[in-house]
Amino acid sequence: MPAFTQVAEYRRDLGASLERMFENALDWEHLPHVHARTFDSISIVEERASGWRAAVGMAGGGELLIDLELERDIGRWTTDSFAGETLIGRIVTDATATEPDGCRVDISFQLPEADPAQREGFAAYYPALYAMLYDEDEAMMIAREDAVQRGLAALGERRTVALADGGEARVPLYCPHLGLPLDAEPDGDGTITCPWHGYRFDIASGKCISGAACGWAV
Repeated sequence: MPAFTQVAEYRRDLGASLERMFENALDWEHLPHVHARTFDSISIVEERASGWRAAVGMAGGGELLIDLELERDIGRWTTDSFAGETLIGRIVTDATATEPDGCRVDISFQLPEADPAQREGFAAYYPALYAMLYDEDEAMMIAREDAVQRGLAALGERRTVALADGGEARVPLYCPHLGLPLDAEPDGDGTITCPWHGYRFDIASGKCISGAACGWAV
């Protein structure tokens, strides 16, 4: 295991509970959808109760193998990035509750044997990247907390959408996957795609055609 050197750090207070923060860390599916400017694709290799390992396509090109391990009891998760078999970076996040609906993250960005030029470049890159990612994550976590507070009854609420053939259909206001706002417009093939996790639903039947066991009754 290589020795790591901290090259940057980032701290932020978030308007989401510690439980939502843990949920977000374990939620690998949202990366190419909520963070489309950074991640292009994700293919899960291993999913476990304490974390996940996945091949992640980067929006700028290239692919990394990312492994995340959550230590819930101490509020820490470690995210390792691999290029092939080589461990090239480590991000350690410590999260603490600040109020019932708030938490703070303290993040350490580390590289193995970083030279001065790398330190200088990443000292600017990582905090800017994570400021953008947490802007996007915070919006999702707040929406998720709203979904938890609304409960299952809200999943029956519908809105009217226009279809490509000139007709109309009623679709849920909230995605049946995690109750997040389903505010996308229908595709030309009669499906609607959740912007948070990319789940696709057939509007005519309400079935999830992405293979997930969720949907709605028409």
